[in-house]
Amino acid sequence: MTQDVRQEPEPAAETGPAPGNGWLLAMTSLAAVLMTLDITVVNVALPEVAADLDAGLTGLQWVVNAYTLVFAALLLPAGALSDRSGRRRMFLIGVAVFTAASAGCGAAPGVGTLIACRALQGLGGAMVMSTALALVAGAYEGRRRQSAIGMFSAAGGVAAALGPLVGGAVVEGLDWRWIFYLNLPVGALILVGTVLRVPRDRADELPRPESRFDVLGLLLAAGALLGLNYGLVTGPEDGWTSASALLPLAGGALLVAGFVAWEVQRRDAAMFDVRLLRVPSFTGAIVLSFVCRVVSFGVLPYLILWLSGMLGHSPLGTGLRLLAMTAFIMLVAPFSGLFLKLMPTRGVMALGTGITAIGLLTMARVGPDDSWLVMLPGLVLLGIGGAIAFPPLMGIAVGVVPPERAGMASGMTNTFFPLGTAAGVAAFGAVFSTRIDSDLDDARLAALNVPEGMRQQVRDAVAAGQFGQLERALPATAREPVLDAARSALTAGLATICVAAAVVSLLAALASWTLIRDRDQLTAKEPADAPA
Repeated sequence: MTQDVRQEPEPAAETGPAPGNGWLLAMTSLAAVLMTLDITVVNVALPEVAADLDAGLTGLQWVVNAYTLVFAALLLPAGALSDRSGRRRMFLIGVAVFTAASAGCGAAPGVGTLIACRALQGLGGAMVMSTALALVAGAYEGRRRQSAIGMFSAAGGVAAALGPLVGGAVVEGLDWRWIFYLNLPVGALILVGTVLRVPRDRADELPRPESRFDVLGLLLAAGALLGLNYGLVTGPEDGWTSASALLPLAGGALLVAGFVAWEVQRRDAAMFDVRLLRVPSFTGAIVLSFVCRVVSFGVLPYLILWLSGMLGHSPLGTGLRLLAMTAFIMLVAPFSGLFLKLMPTRGVMALGTGITAIGLLTMARVGPDDSWLVMLPGLVLLGIGGAIAFPPLMGIAVGVVPPERAGMASGMTNTFFPLGTAAGVAAFGAVFSTRIDSDLDDARLAALNVPEGMRQQVRDAVAAGQFGQLERALPATAREPVLDAARSALTAGLATICVAAAVVSLLAALASWTLIRDRDQLTAKEPADAPA
């Protein structure tokens, strides 16, 4: 197989950015903060939403999932469409849709309206995030590109981890509706700044008039991603053998096969040109995007569960403690370009994922009597590892494809972020609940004088971090021994997750050496010219 890469010299490091590129980086990074924050910020406001709108558990789940599922399902189609309609235009439309939907969320009179507006937010978020990376990559060259992508990815990573802190502060200081109302001035600033100061798409990035959009490919891709993400989201709640999990997962897998078969036939007019997968580094970027997200954001919900559910920290207090991780993401990621001067790209990726593995192993030392400080070194290492690994990872995908395919590449890479998050939460959730069920089996609870009818209730409460509810439900004679056993079981589950995630991170470090090839870090040839 001939390598689909054109050997071109890297642009000189002294070349300065074009006028307006600083504004472009600022506006896209601010948009990344806005779109990513809304994935996690709503979680801490759910009790207030339930009380204000008289919403049940199913409604609250959809308040969270409506945004995530639509966002994940439309990233790839939106990225491919931006290559034809213009990325700057798509970016502006996406910000406008997201901002308008935020106003609808804040003013929602009922939970149904809130869910619908959250889905519209997901549509706007997909349009923005699928084009923002391509815009940044097209505006910079050489090492400046890696530094710019580092700042962009740092903004999104910090926003995702700061969601509980921001949400807790807003809910405690104002009202849950202000979580959405605060998006309005920020969205308006992005729109005005982009229109006035961000340059239009370059000539080589403008849509080709003879190219027709792949409507069937869009439907297949959106359906496949929606099915896979929906199955991964509902599986932990409803059970993996339930129809609500099995049918979407099976349907999504079938649609993936149909999508690939259709795109192979479409070739030049395809929504996603599968021939790009011939570039090893592009395939590696996709695989590692998924794996890194599994590790980083798959562990986070259970860490928050330990901090808030077992240790009893408020949402604001939990977010403040997570600053140990997010602060280092913000500080280190903008300097990711410096690491590329010292070692090859695959070495940087291996270093970042290796540091992440060490951090997770450090966190696995947690015990039932430990405070959050035992996690501090591990959280710092997690932040540093993620800040080193993510920026070059995001730059690889758009750096090895032709400029006119950058939106497609950005959409594909970003697609695996929410998919990896959902897969990580689901997989680690299974590990977490299995360890708790094992530590709190019937024999152990019987020895602690827990009535037979309450034993499953105890296990469920521990897995959900509902220690206050468990304490109130237990008889006085069994309360303290059972709570001690519950704390031991939850921390053992968290430690097991950290070990599993560390193993995955070490495998990712090894995969980086195999999949990421530095000679691919140049502009790829037009796939239509590539040999079969």
